[in-house]
Amino acid sequence: MSFEFRFATLLQLCRRRRDQVGGEVGQAIEAISRVDERMELLRNQRESLRTGSNENRIGNVSVDGLLARGRYDLQLQAELNSLEVTRKELVQELDRRQQVLVEAEAEVKKFERLEEKERTAFQVEQFRREQAEADDASGRRYTIARQR
Repeated sequence: MSFEFRFATLLQLCRRRRDQVGGEVGQAIEAISRVDERMELLRNQRESLRTGSNENRIGNVSVDGLLARGRYDLQLQAELNSLEVTRKELVQELDRRQQVLVEAEAEVKKFERLEEKERTAFQVEQFRREQAEADDASGRRYTIARQR
């Protein structure tokens, strides 16, 4: 007789759910990372735009060029602001997903502890039965030996 956990299917489902949620947490982290990279790129572009425009102000100055650079800088800033909002939303989503992951992990642990308890109880009961059978066999052998 082998041990079968009565909630094995539920434990499998909980593990799958935990793994799925873990993947979703990973996706959220990856999305935040992509947004951070994009923001860093935009900051570098703005910095190089400002550095380049300071060097070009010596001598003849093109008003149209300055206006174009200014508009481009404003466009970069607007994109940065938009990315900041997106990043905040992603961080909130990451926090939510991490909480769901904690709950899913707790559910798995609960079933694993229950399985371990039932496995231990099964092993104890199996040992008790084997011991009782051995005692009965011993008693029978002793009785047969005495009858001879």
